[in-house]
Amino acid sequence: LVSTYTYHKSGTLQSSNNPPHTSDRSPFRIKNYSLTGLDCPSDCSSFLIQKSQSAQMQRPSPRSARGKRPLGLAKESDLRKRKTAKVSATQPPKEKLLRRRLGRAKACGLSGPPESARFGNLPVQDVADFPSNEICQELESMVERGRWPGFAACAFVGRGEKLDTCALTCARGKADMQLNSRMGFDTICRLYSMTKAFVGLGIAKLADRGRLALDDPAWWHLPEPVATRFREMRVLVEGKPKPVPAASPITLRQLLTHTSGMGSDIATGLDALTRKRGPWEALYQDLTEAVDEGRVQSLAAFVEALSELPLWQHPGKEFYYSYGYDVLGYILEHKSGLKLNEFLKKEIFLPLGMHDTGFFVQRRDTKRLAQLYRHTKATRFGSTGTKAELCTVKNGFLAGQHCRVLSGGGCVSSRDGGLTSTLRDYSKFLVAVFNKGAIPGSNKRLCSKRAAELMLTNHCAEVAGCRRTGEPRICAHNRRGVGLNLMGEVQLDRCEPDKNCLWFDGVPGLVQWGGAATTFYKYQEVNGKPLLLILFAQVLPQDDGRTCSAAFQRMRAWAESETASRKRKLA
Repeated sequence: LVSTYTYHKSGTLQSSNNPPHTSDRSPFRIKNYSLTGLDCPSDCSSFLIQKSQSAQMQRPSPRSARGKRPLGLAKESDLRKRKTAKVSATQPPKEKLLRRRLGRAKACGLSGPPESARFGNLPVQDVADFPSNEICQELESMVERGRWPGFAACAFVGRGEKLDTCALTCARGKADMQLNSRMGFDTICRLYSMTKAFVGLGIAKLADRGRLALDDPAWWHLPEPVATRFREMRVLVEGKPKPVPAASPITLRQLLTHTSGMGSDIATGLDALTRKRGPWEALYQDLTEAVDEGRVQSLAAFVEALSELPLWQHPGKEFYYSYGYDVLGYILEHKSGLKLNEFLKKEIFLPLGMHDTGFFVQRRDTKRLAQLYRHTKATRFGSTGTKAELCTVKNGFLAGQHCRVLSGGGCVSSRDGGLTSTLRDYSKFLVAVFNKGAIPGSNKRLCSKRAAELMLTNHCAEVAGCRRTGEPRICAHNRRGVGLNLMGEVQLDRCEPDKNCLWFDGVPGLVQWGGAATTFYKYQEVNGKPLLLILFAQVLPQDDGRTCSAAFQRMRAWAESETASRKRKLA
């Protein structure tokens, strides 16, 4: 018997006892599931799965009425053995077939329910009254308007303290408009600044093991000659001809919160045309050019060159987006004796089963790498100059063409750097961290509860203390009511919302972060219910966040209305 399961846009599996879809092409079989043919719809969110059930019709054996086998007929078991021997002699091993067919399915954009209908290591289930259609329509409007080429998104909810259900998976549009390849959950995307969270977790895990403390001076955990230079850092002061000694050494916590007095160059290949280099960013222009030209080809060489440059501000005095996470990545290398990619693979990627995450894309996965686009009307980027459109952007993320500096911060060149991943992979990471380090569906942990708490603590308040009103003296982006944990921004009390509800909506408790190529996530506990929304697109410049905020607001309204209805029932 075969049951047909339809995966709907709402993220649910519905079964019917109808005969399976027939096709002149044999289905791809992945584990105990088969994707029926290649006649898939225009998007990747609806398709058929066939699952073989254990109950099977027993074929009657060819025996006579008295129970004896007629003469001239071989035993049925002997026939099966002969048939199996012929097949095994001509076909590759079963495991190779599974891997080959899985690769073919991924290449064709068939990215639906995960293995055994799980996503982010959580079960995909229908959640009552969850606004799946509204969220998908909100996000899909960006594709229809030509603002995004395509996107993949997922949403998770919890009925208690932890996320326990994947309530939505949705993919629309194209990963590559020229190749006509669909955007899916296994499409490889560039993370850029969303790389930082992995380095933050690495530091938290070493702190939990007693290998370091967040308020340690950074030079304690660096090799020579970088350690000496960090110990004797100097600061450029306006009006003085020479740099002056730093008032205090840079700490690990200051590197984590971009308050070390260090700055960074703008990535000219990523940022909008309106952004120009300021006086502090110009300090790092030569370093960026050295990476672009291949004169700096390792994280160690990058941090060594960085340590020769002065600071723009005394440590612990002000927020300024910096190369801090690249220094922290180098510290992870020094403390572990492994390259940054090897450390992250051992500590994070392998425990979570993140097999499609790394600093470059293997040649065999080239077709799964999404094309990077820029939404612009500038002629210098290939547009007409009259109307904004999506223009392709060259990238160097393929093996052999990738940036040799393994950037823990996301980008140290003018355009390339940081990790690449899929929505399927990244969701596993976020779910585990927000579930206090527990890996769902297993008895294993990604990190201890203490390390997870370090990840989710607002560290801005720890850098310079708080005012009498309780507000931190230093805020992320120098914006009132915005803190920083090791996962990203935290909206605090008195957070100033954006006009028209863009990226910052002003609601306290929201944790959020994004990458330069329009990859976002938002997490919040609403009335005791954890909510998580993740979105991957591949377009420059980074989206203003209006659509993502509107989609998350629908999740927030659902959680509030569900709590209200439950209270009415109890009353």
